[in-house]
Amino acid sequence: MTELRTIAEEFGLIIVEDAAHAFPVRSDDGRWTGTSGKTGVYSFYATKTITTGEGGMVVTDDDRIAARIRTMRLHGIDRSIWDRYTSSRAQWGYSVVEAGYKYNLTDLAAAIGRVQLKKAGAFLTRRKKIAAAYTRVFRGIPELEIPTSQGEHAWHLYILRLSHGSRVSRDRLIESLRQQGIGTSVHYIPLHLMPYYRDRYSFTPENFPNALDSYSRCLSLPIYPKMGDSQVDRVIRAVENGLKAE
Repeated sequence: MTELRTIAEEFGLIIVEDAAHAFPVRSDDGRWTGTSGKTGVYSFYATKTITTGEGGMVVTDDDRIAARIRTMRLHGIDRSIWDRYTSSRAQWGYSVVEAGYKYNLTDLAAAIGRVQLKKAGAFLTRRKKIAAAYTRVFRGIPELEIPTSQGEHAWHLYILRLSHGSRVSRDRLIESLRQQGIGTSVHYIPLHLMPYYRDRYSFTPENFPNALDSYSRCLSLPIYPKMGDSQVDRVIRAVENGLKAE
């Protein structure tokens, strides 16, 4: 982020930092992820490091951008709906000044988020412990490539990648894990494989060979704060068994 900020300042660019997977760790410049650019975006979906069930948040230190977001998040209305009923100078009138959206987080979801925020440090500690347990075992298996990080890592995901010399395909390993009762996912399917982009732009899978290669060898293992040590061990054993499958 330090290098990106330098480039942005030199050329008058605005950085919008996607921190959907990164909370609550800090960037190389010592700032919380999501606060190094002009704006930062967080996701609080159910699978994220803290959750409100659905929704997210944008942060900025620019008053002009903040005002724009407040307007656009709720139908393009020029004042807070709540303020119409609570202000000492409450007025019923309001104006729609932009073609806005319905992007506001509900008060109930925000209340859940405030409680989750207090637990974010403990959640991160547990995710780090799970990731370390996986890495201790998987780094010694030649058929696997493990995730690495040069700085702090939120461990929102733990993605294994099969080596090119693996006898077992990614899909075969996923099926083996499923049969052993272990749910996995793939993050992510390249956009050029999606029907909309494929058909609109006449893409073929080979148009983006590096994305296709990584995608075809990756799978994401379970990692979440309430995951017990015995469950972690069970996942490890299941991966080891899956790699032995014919």
